[in-house]
Amino acid sequence: MATTVEIPDELLAEALRLTGLATKKAVINLAMNELVQGYRQREALARLARMDHNPFLTEDELADEVAAAG
Repeated sequence: MATTVEIPDELLAEALRLTGLATKKAVINLAMNELVQGYRQREALARLARMDHNPFLTEDELADEVAAAG
């Protein structure tokens, strides 16, 4: 999808320098991908925090935890 946006020249120049990417398009695509990835990670961490158990426990550890709880 073609879109026109105004990006401050200094910000774009810094992004190009920091990433080493050669084009504005590449920098914008990287920025969008990292933004989406960051939000997805925060959503996943929020779901993990709402879980009643630690999903990284082994079956035996989970059984021990359930037994200890009651």
